[in-house]
Amino acid sequence: MLGPRGAAEFQAALILDTTRKVSKLTTNTARWLFLAGTTIVDIPSRSRWIVAQQRGGDLSERVGRAFRKMLRRHRAAVIIGTDSPLLAPRVLGQALAELRVCDAVLGPCPDGGFYLIGLRRIVPGIFRGVRWSTRFAFRDMLRRLLRIGFACSVLASVPDVDRPRDFLDLSDQMVRNPAIRAMAPASWRFLSTAEKNWK
Repeated sequence: MLGPRGAAEFQAALILDTTRKVSKLTTNTARWLFLAGTTIVDIPSRSRWIVAQQRGGDLSERVGRAFRKMLRRHRAAVIIGTDSPLLAPRVLGQALAELRVCDAVLGPCPDGGFYLIGLRRIVPGIFRGVRWSTRFAFRDMLRRLLRIGFACSVLASVPDVDRPRDFLDLSDQMVRNPAIRAMAPASWRFLSTAEKNWK
């Protein structure tokens, strides 16, 4: 639908919107951006971000390495995907608040995945058996956390954009809802331009 160039531009818009939301957090938080490959994105106040490369052969390994890196320096860490433009900034604040009393926090997606995971500590094998990028990912992750004895809070469900249908649904919602456009302005700019090319 978008082609390689369009997909890259949409990804850049999603990253920009996500970093803007994180930048609005009022709590004293360190901001990390883990990039894949040679991705280059212009983000606001880049000097305030710690930029690192994703490392690992699969998603489980990359997420685990990112958590270990952050938890060596911080009491708790939250990782969010960039493909949930409908994620409200207040939910990020709620995730951080939950980690003051829980070992973990998860944000589920309606399709069975999850858009956010936060941890206060990491243990060997914590991501074992999680079927990433499937409709079982949230269930597997929650079950794994509980099995190893973590107290886990679950946030409100927020959709992500994985498939062409998700992309079209996002576009429809943004056309109809100014509040959503304001929440993800870079994504809206991309969608309002791209829409002309496929209609």
